[in-house]
Amino acid sequence: MEDVLYLTLLIIAVAFALTVVFIVIVLHRFTKLLRTAGSTLGQVETDMQQTIPELQNTLHQTQVTVDDIGEKLQATDSLFDTAENLGHSVNHINQVIQKTKPTLTSNELEEETKLYVEGIRWSAAASYLYKQWKGANTAAKKTSDSIDQTGKEG
Repeated sequence: MEDVLYLTLLIIAVAFALTVVFIVIVLHRFTKLLRTAGSTLGQVETDMQQTIPELQNTLHQTQVTVDDIGEKLQATDSLFDTAENLGHSVNHINQVIQKTKPTLTSNELEEETKLYVEGIRWSAAASYLYKQWKGANTAAKKTSDSIDQTGKEG
């Protein structure tokens, strides 16, 4: 019986030794995994430190672009208002002509619409002058911007 007991203890000792070896192997692999993950996270942190300022710069440039687009859209509002007013004027002229055409002679009709035609001419002239003025201001601004950017003034 004693031999069976020793044999059983030997089997238990071998099983325990195999279990310890298996646990050591698993812990060693887990340690390697943690080291790799640590180095990867360190590299990610470095990459993020480089990427975040670039993203902030991109967001700032985007905000400047959006603001510029907003200003340019506001500048076109007057043009569309002028076009709307011109459309109302033409519509009003058309209504006057339709109402008075049967009763007026061609000279009387021309006299009635003369004021509206002059208004349209002056509107076109004002629009032309505004475009010329806006183009001159834009060209002057581009010239001054290019001088500021070169750093060679003075």
